[in-house]
Amino acid sequence: MRLFRRRNRAKDLPWSPDGGLSRRQYPDYAAYVAHQGAKLAKTKGMEAYDRDFRAALLARLPDLRGRRVVCLAARLGTEVRAFRDAGAAAVGVDLNPGRANRDVIPADFHRLPFRDGAFDAAYSNSLDHALDLPRLSRETARVVRPGGLLLVEAVAGSEEGPGPGSYESFFWKRVSDLVAALERLGWRTESRAPIDFPWRGEQVRFRRPGRA
Repeated sequence: MRLFRRRNRAKDLPWSPDGGLSRRQYPDYAAYVAHQGAKLAKTKGMEAYDRDFRAALLARLPDLRGRRVVCLAARLGTEVRAFRDAGAAAVGVDLNPGRANRDVIPADFHRLPFRDGAFDAAYSNSLDHALDLPRLSRETARVVRPGGLLLVEAVAGSEEGPGPGSYESFFWKRVSDLVAALERLGWRTESRAPIDFPWRGEQVRFRRPGRA
């Protein structure tokens, strides 16, 4: 990880555009894992953020009482706790959830360690940290039951806001470009609504086709 930080700083890695989407070009998967795992160092002293985001997310969640939810790339688990506040049975995954995290297990959201159809819903506000959106979509669809929900909170795109920061690995010009990509991957859009915390963007609700 130290070698990657020194020789391949994120700002120096090129982006590869593909229509309304762009991907950061990592030299290999290990470099991606090292870069994304290093983000935890930026989450120290965030008690106020945890409290405020937990409350803001809870206020805009659909009714998932008694439902099983997986939070993708959940870092230290704020979103997991918000879903539990809403009455859901939630767990998170992240490449680096820190030590002794009771809410988030260490795992790559491209390779989820759960059985098929284990969850009623999935949530993520971190699709801009994906390495491979089609693979992530397939894994999410695998662990979410037919007819289940995918709840995405997406930051405003590069034509709508400030654009990607130091840790983003995947980005879009407009949120509509991300929505269209997920629809091409088989998700059905149910609703879109603006959000303004923890950043300006949209909450988009998708449904996995089929019946449980």
